[in-house]
Amino acid sequence: MQTASIFNGKYVAQKKISSGSFGVVLLGHDKDKNIDVAIKIEKEENEDVRSLEREVQVLERLNGIEGVPKLYWHGEQDDFNVIVMQILGKDLAHYVKSKKKFSFKTTIQLGIQIVKVLERIHNKGVVHRDLKPENVLFGIDDESSKIYVVDFGISKIFRDKNGNIHPFRDNTSFIGTTRYASIAAHKGFELSRKDDIESLIYVLLYFMKGQLPWQNMQNVSDEERTVKVGEMKMSIDLRELFKDVPIEFALILEYLKQLQYLSEPNYDFVVQQFEKAAENLGIQLDYSYDWDQQQQPMKISQSVNSEIMQRSTTLNQQLQPPSTGEMKKSLDKQGSNLIRQMSNNQFLAPPQSNQLQPPALKRQDSSQQPSLVSGSVMLSTYNSIRPKYQPSQLGLDVKVSIDTVPKEYIQEQRKTSESAQQKKAQNSYTETVGWRDSIFEENYDEIPLSKKYGMLQQKGVDMQKYIYY
Repeated sequence: MQTASIFNGKYVAQKKISSGSFGVVLLGHDKDKNIDVAIKIEKEENEDVRSLEREVQVLERLNGIEGVPKLYWHGEQDDFNVIVMQILGKDLAHYVKSKKKFSFKTTIQLGIQIVKVLERIHNKGVVHRDLKPENVLFGIDDESSKIYVVDFGISKIFRDKNGNIHPFRDNTSFIGTTRYASIAAHKGFELSRKDDIESLIYVLLYFMKGQLPWQNMQNVSDEERTVKVGEMKMSIDLRELFKDVPIEFALILEYLKQLQYLSEPNYDFVVQQFEKAAENLGIQLDYSYDWDQQQQPMKISQSVNSEIMQRSTTLNQQLQPPSTGEMKKSLDKQGSNLIRQMSNNQFLAPPQSNQLQPPALKRQDSSQQPSLVSGSVMLSTYNSIRPKYQPSQLGLDVKVSIDTVPKEYIQEQRKTSESAQQKKAQNSYTETVGWRDSIFEENYDEIPLSKKYGMLQQKGVDMQKYIYY
């Protein structure tokens, strides 16, 4: 691509940073302000993408938002669409490529910062729709530890100037990056605020584990991969997905799965879960990262891994179906209603089988799906490539197995006679949850959930221990 060396009379192109089918990103310099800038160029004839026009529209709405790059100038020059914006540092894809995995400390700190940026973006009526490591960058100089979310080429303004949210749409084309896309994206649903955070959880899992279960599919087309990955996300056992990571990440995903298209996520709850994970692991949130020092990350990782070993059964304990004794009593009194989690001092109802099903208002539509190509380690997240139209082939509802007890198991317990086995089960129940009965002075099943929580707080009981009782 032959481009001019000076744009708008003052932005001097210096060298190419990255490229893709959309065009190129150049390192430039503002002669008037004497600062470096990023110059993003897209071919004007690239009519099927036109992602820069959308990005400009979004960036103008997000102007002044902390954690979003500043837009300096945009226009057309020599048959090219051009954006000049704030220069940033390396993206998270660069660091994960060199480190393979991130420590829990680094991952939690990234999660907190990114959630806060997403909240500010959402409050301006925008959903990103393609959160991934390549689209999260650090600043430079005195902002080198500050997080930026970039590349709004396929973002969507979901709320108009009057505050009205655009109607839900289904049967849309898949949009985003398959590895990190939300379940709603795989199902062909219009994406909303909750989906950005769900993508974030997959990104953070990737950082902690080094890979995700649905990676590295062989001999499949892009369309087949999108379908198969979606099926895995909907069917995978969360005990497997969140094995050896802090349980708070699983609780966040469970919370998100209860939200619908119009729901506003409780960002404070998400941040609190990250902070709780750090507290449980003895992590100090000083916002230094694995790559800031050569030796410190290993020490942090060893310390945290030791703590994780001590809590290794926590996730299984909280995600396993109740024991024989617990099932016997719960069947007699309250069936299989299980307390999952709490937000803003109110218990959340267990997710239903149609928990991701949006409101009844639906109409068909199609949308473009520009994806992204990572370029160099610097500014790679400013890249957008051509869309691929992939109508959703998934019509399945999400079923969260950890919140339901298998029917066969219930039937088996109901058939259990008054035998030695029943007595053994009762002993097991007493050992496991007998502490519960000692806390409540009145009939347990007649106490409102909100009151139970308050009583437990007064007794200093860990809510995670109470999750199934």
